[in-house]
Amino acid sequence: MRMPALRSLALLAAAAALPLPLFAADTYQLDPFEQATAGFAACPTVAAPTLTPEQMRAQAHSRVERGTSCCLAGTCECGGSYKHDPEINAHVAAAIRNDPRFRDASVWITTTRKFVTLQGCVRTTAQRRALERLVRRQPDVALVWNETTVGPVRHGPLQAK
Repeated sequence: MRMPALRSLALLAAAAALPLPLFAADTYQLDPFEQATAGFAACPTVAAPTLTPEQMRAQAHSRVERGTSCCLAGTCECGGSYKHDPEINAHVAAAIRNDPRFRDASVWITTTRKFVTLQGCVRTTAQRRALERLVRRQPDVALVWNETTVGPVRHGPLQAK
């Protein structure tokens, strides 16, 4: 193994051991999360993805392993496959926010390893497809998971209104 690769592995291991900011009582937020638009008043708020300390420790191992594997394979930049997620998340949010087609939607974005998850509410199926196409075209986005709901949110008899 080359010396720069060993140095990168050591940096990755050290970064994984650093404490992460506390998001709420006993939970941590690892991935960037942001609301891009808030134009659909009937859309329930999407909560940021958080982990318990135990879940965080379990994920830390797989995250370091993923980053190390792709670095050694030459398929990602050394230093971690999660390194640019905050920039990607901010860029995607800005692209959605600046596109007038989505002003009447409520969309939240989470980015993990260049995989962008879209959540929230859109007005039509056509708007949902257009949103996904826009996000797929953004630089460094590897995959889009579109979990948005189409149309007004209806609450069932057992759900709070």
